[in-house]
Amino acid sequence: MFINEELECVVCCHEFSRGHWVPRVLHCNHTFCAPCLEKMSKQEGVIRSVSCPLCRWITCTRASLALPAALWVNTEIWDQITKEQQEMEQEKVEDLNNTKTQLIKPTLRTSRHTGFMSALQKMFSCVPLHE
Repeated sequence: MFINEELECVVCCHEFSRGHWVPRVLHCNHTFCAPCLEKMSKQEGVIRSVSCPLCRWITCTRASLALPAALWVNTEIWDQITKEQQEMEQEKVEDLNNTKTQLIKPTLRTSRHTGFMSALQKMFSCVPLHE
């Protein structure tokens, strides 16, 4: 399936999915993924609000409802999400959960880059280097 801007969240650029990046519609009819909406939402007393990053329209819901339960799924996008995309998204989430921090990984032969690596280790002494 051809990925285009209509099938991805314009905030985080993740492709919409039926699992984690569910396309949710604000009251202004703009669509964003559920995790981005959660991050953008603000709770004040019994009201939760989300300001649309495109038009600034404020969508209000009851704070007692979880945001995904309070906002509709964009069914036009939902229907375009294939089972293959759903499986790929599940793999991405698992990879994100299983990823170990690896900031610098040597790709050159050791004999060629020992001086380079020791210079990097001095520069980034507070950052763990994995080989």
